[in-house]
Amino acid sequence: MSDLNVSHTRSPDNTALEITLSGRLAIDTAPELLALLQEQLPSAHQVRMNVSALSEVDLAGMQLICSACRTALAGSQSFNFKGELAPCVQEAIATIGLQRHTTCKHNTGNPCIWCGGLN
Repeated sequence: MSDLNVSHTRSPDNTALEITLSGRLAIDTAPELLALLQEQLPSAHQVRMNVSALSEVDLAGMQLICSACRTALAGSQSFNFKGELAPCVQEAIATIGLQRHTTCKHNTGNPCIWCGGLN
């Protein structure tokens, strides 16, 4: 059993997807989120991910979220966070140096979601 809890809801018109994560997002638990993203992301015009209840995140988890954002942007969809970033996510951002960047080359020069930007 995974120590990552993944839940999702769709808006009544089925265009917005909200994903809520809690627990540990790491290399061994990421496939559960990946499967949901592969199934749900293509049909969502707006994606919001709530990571406020994560207790741990590793580089694989950060990369998966970044990849989901890039995939959404490539499909002209919006991707953003809902709620606060969990302390472990904030620590991971600082540890890997993402807070030093203000724009994202994949988001037409707009602020990166990791740096508090909105898509």
